Amino acid sequence: MPVFSRRSALGLSAAALMQPALPLRAAEQTVATDGTGTAIDGYDTTAYWQIAASLAGEARHFVDWQSARWLFATQAAANLFAATPDAYAPQFGGHCTRAMSFGTVVNGDPEVWRIYGDKLYLFALPVGAEKFDEGQDDMIAKAQAFWDSLT
Repeated sequence: MPVFSRRSALGLSAAALMQPALPLRAAEQTVATDGTGTAIDGYDTTAYWQIAASLAGEARHFVDWQSARWLFATQAAANLFAATPDAYAPQFGGHCTRAMSFGTVVNGDPEVWRIYGDKLYLFALPVGAEKFDEGQDDMIAKAQAFWDSLT
């Protein structure tokens, strides 16, 4: 039986980043989801603003939006998101901003994030966030151009 550690998992994630991008249809690109259709691995997207931290949501507090189920830590957070989802949803549907800037689609890790210009950006690996810190506007512009080409 293989043994998986955090280090081996990161290695697998890095390998996934090197895979060629698969073209997405507009309906598929909207939100990065897990195998159950849950957005951003079930993390509460309002928490990044409310407590400046990543926080797992609970299945009993949810909002269905853009063909995905979004989970929240409290019903108040779910209501906040439901009222203004575009204000709280991560950019590029929760896909990795750095990967998007390279023309690749990879789900972001909700524990690797930045808020810049009142928008939330997720990254697949910590190095993506570090590179983002070195040149946010350039990375965002490249990611946005690729995102726009998918529609």
